[in-house]
Amino acid sequence: MVRAILLASACLALAACTQTPGTPPSQGIRYLEPSTFAAPVGTDPVLTSVMSASSYLADPRARLAGRPALAAQVAAQYEFATVALKEPRFIGFSPLMQMQMDQGRVALRDTLGIRQDAPSDAVIEQLTRAAGALRQGDTTAAEAAVTGGSFIRPAATVLATLQAFPDVPQAGRAASFAEQQLNRPDGVFFKP
Repeated sequence: MVRAILLASACLALAACTQTPGTPPSQGIRYLEPSTFAAPVGTDPVLTSVMSASSYLADPRARLAGRPALAAQVAAQYEFATVALKEPRFIGFSPLMQMQMDQGRVALRDTLGIRQDAPSDAVIEQLTRAAGALRQGDTTAAEAAVTGGSFIRPAATVLATLQAFPDVPQAGRAASFAEQQLNRPDGVFFKP
């Protein structure tokens, strides 16, 4: 019972929060820094990334329209989650979860003009830098973040896509399925 209440509280907190654009997805959301306690208090970065992607990619035209910094952050979180869900701790979940996340990543990369063979670390780093620059209103730095490297489209086109983020149904469905898997009632993810 206590575990169910804690899980519900965590889900509500995540629904109300998202990472600040420009934050590396691997950090999750921090509530209390290590100076307060022996370790930081915050969310699991994989769960944070999956829940954020699931929420925003369910209806990106409504939830990300005119919010390019957030769109770049969500794309970085999706990329991060796709890689992280292949870690050994997720072996007990449906293999369809990883397959769907991979397919969604292909679609998301096509949408943003990212090379399919680009290393995930580079993609995450470029998207995170772009998100931080856009949050600060620095278009020049955002353009520099999405120029070359993982990106094959002109920077202005990438930023326009982030500004008016289109539907990417495969990514939205994959993130939703991954969220369902991570929140299974058998508690595979949340062990006491």
